Amino acid sequence: MAGRSRKWLWAAGIVAALIVVPTAVFWPQISMILMFIQASKPPATPFADTLQPPAPDYGSPASWAALPDRKDDADVVPAMDTTDGQAAAPVDVFFIHPTTYFSNKTWNAPVDEPTAKDITDQDILRNQASAFNKCCRVYAPRYRQIAFGAQQGAPEEAGKGWDLAYSDVRAAFEHYLQHFNHGRPFIIASHSQGTMHALHLMEDLLTGKPLREKLVAAYLIGIPIPTDVFTQTLPDIPLCAAPEQTGCAITWNAIGPSADTSLFHSIQHRYPSGQKASIVGKALACTNPLGWKTDEEPGARAAQLGGVRFAMGTGAPPKPDPALVDAQCRKGWLVISTPAPKAYREVLLGPDMYHVYDYSLFYVDIRENAQTRVKAFLQTVSLPPPH
Repeated sequence: MAGRSRKWLWAAGIVAALIVVPTAVFWPQISMILMFIQASKPPATPFADTLQPPAPDYGSPASWAALPDRKDDADVVPAMDTTDGQAAAPVDVFFIHPTTYFSNKTWNAPVDEPTAKDITDQDILRNQASAFNKCCRVYAPRYRQIAFGAQQGAPEEAGKGWDLAYSDVRAAFEHYLQHFNHGRPFIIASHSQGTMHALHLMEDLLTGKPLREKLVAAYLIGIPIPTDVFTQTLPDIPLCAAPEQTGCAITWNAIGPSADTSLFHSIQHRYPSGQKASIVGKALACTNPLGWKTDEEPGARAAQLGGVRFAMGTGAPPKPDPALVDAQCRKGWLVISTPAPKAYREVLLGPDMYHVYDYSLFYVDIRENAQTRVKAFLQTVSLPPPH
């Protein structure tokens, strides 16, 4: 699979790579850091000699992290917003989660691996996928994601892991289309590793095909994407330039002014020539969620609807944090001011690297914007009869 990145595990696996703590560093933090340093090593056994986990059966609910007709973590809503609109939603969202498997035992995660499932469900679904449950029915497949450490492997080895992960994502989307969609419009949403798979999926199944007409928007968050991907690889899926525009893509990567973005330089994207190319030296796409434009006009803190950070697991729904940060697209990166609440600063890739909070920082803004785009899309189409 072109577009694979070996070194970006430090972004995809940021959930615990570096823990920012106050003045004292306690043993639990040290232990966790050491565990993830160990997990960042590629598997010792070559991919071809490794028994791969069995493929998920997308006809089984167990192969889905979120489905709209059952109770799961994608159903949570922030305090003061009681709207889980999935039951009556006219649009679906197909959500592809980021890396949640922090092990170097295998190249790809079993879909029933307990720790990865817990992180996917209790953190990612709550803090990312649930943002779409006001506008849409949420479908989120489990898949044999390439492992945290495997992304550091030799290119030919890691590439096989990326291919296996993508094959599941594509199979899940095709199952969704055949059994769940029934001709409905849909949003594609993703983060980090999930965004790499989303781009591949859109190239294979949407661009240049009739299905593209069903796309409300694609929220492709957490991976730097060159602007020429949208002119060459996805020429009929432009960057969204207005908050109500549809059939387009949204993308950003949140950093502070002092962030070292060279950590992302090994990311490579697919091009129609069959080649892949690094992001280095390319103009990068950036959408400012404070205004939903792609220019470099600053977005004022006062314009922000709010961030939301759900606790891992259970607990009372948090209240949104309005006017949390300023934000400005600068050379393809979403540069933000420092958020005051510690909840948005606990896990960083390094100074000013807010990768894990790409969704949480703008949770309410995403929630309302998805609703805006859905309403705009529905004004232009006739929906199929209820199924």
